[in-house]
Amino acid sequence: MEFFNDLSKRFSSVAKSVTEKTKDSVEVTRIASDLRIQKNALEQLYTELGKACYALRMGEGDSEQAEQLFGRIQRGRARIDELIAQRDAIRDVRRCPSCGAVMPREARYCSSCGKRMPEDDPKITLDDPADCDYCPDCGAQRSPSERFCTVCGRPFEAAAPAGDTSAPGPADETPEINPEEPEETVE
Repeated sequence: MEFFNDLSKRFSSVAKSVTEKTKDSVEVTRIASDLRIQKNALEQLYTELGKACYALRMGEGDSEQAEQLFGRIQRGRARIDELIAQRDAIRDVRRCPSCGAVMPREARYCSSCGKRMPEDDPKITLDDPADCDYCPDCGAQRSPSERFCTVCGRPFEAAAPAGDTSAPGPADETPEINPEEPEETVE
């Protein structure tokens, strides 16, 4: 009976995975369609802007119309950038800031140009907010036993426990001097 329960759990897990991948695939297809529409509209705006600039050059155009086209082009480009970012997030990839190549999220260097990929921001998880300490440099969560930040490498100061009344260590003790013993001089 245990075998069938285990098999049922595995089947359920695989079915959930397939369902999630199908949803992601449908979303990527929708985004790709929106990208094509936005790029075609952008090309039409570039054509209209070219005609408006030519008319201005010839002394026949309206500068306000050219400015409106310029604003529409900027909004169109921003929308295209948003769609590309959404698609990259679903695919779990990122782009090289230097050359724009698509890289796996965990890549540390670009395979096209060799530039170092930027580090992801540290992920802050709140396990128990009352017991949490954070790195003052990068904001990453840390446990009190850590001596260095696991994200940025910053050393943490070791705080002495309050009310520590233990006996002083050897470095804290001052040697006693016997007044009857003569001091040694080094020549």
